[in-house]
Amino acid sequence: MRRRRCEEQEPGAPLWMMTYADMVTNLLALFVLLYAFSVLDVERFQTILTSFQAYAGVLDSGELVGEQLLDMPTPMLNPKQRDVAQQLGGFVEKQGLSGEVEVIPTREGVVLRINDEVMFASGQAELRPSAKQILKSLVALLEQYHYPLRIEGHTDSVPINNAQFPSNWELSVYRASRVVRFLEEVSNIPSERLSAVGYGEHRPVAPNDTPKDRQRNRRVDIIVLLTEEAAVETVTAP
Repeated sequence: MRRRRCEEQEPGAPLWMMTYADMVTNLLALFVLLYAFSVLDVERFQTILTSFQAYAGVLDSGELVGEQLLDMPTPMLNPKQRDVAQQLGGFVEKQGLSGEVEVIPTREGVVLRINDEVMFASGQAELRPSAKQILKSLVALLEQYHYPLRIEGHTDSVPINNAQFPSNWELSVYRASRVVRFLEEVSNIPSERLSAVGYGEHRPVAPNDTPKDRQRNRRVDIIVLLTEEAAVETVTAP
């Protein structure tokens, strides 16, 4: 009788043990993920998040440069945008300008963002010699395009008020105009492809609460306009 009962018993653990083991495994995986996020490189994560928001249309721009830009998956950029971004990114790296110029895809096209420190002295709008050298280097590629170029001037939130510039509006506009005039002087880019606009402190890319972030906001953006809407708006703007 005992033999029959032993033969009738099914081998292995009870069924409830399998369910319990699955639950424990899932909990273990959850805690591993939570731990991984707790030691995540915050700066790298913020860069990825900002870039994703830009391509989703949440922000005006996402910031990826150098190898990160060139390695971006094709679906994130349309073919025209990817080609121009690759050309500009490769050119900037080849010229050794990666420390002064960022290549940033946006919804309108591709931005060449130039570090303010190499462009102008504080509160001034005359191009530094280093700025002229950088712009001359970029001209070699920019004048090959037939796309409109919009030059934007931006400042931080620190007020300025002197005889030449009553506010950051005037300073940002004058800086953008100075870059346009210099491009006309040293390149074969048709004047009708160029435009200048100043935004003062009203389009920051970082908070204005630290010197480093204020420096990021003081910038000149050269935007290669790749969308028809952006190009038409620039050409027909008063």
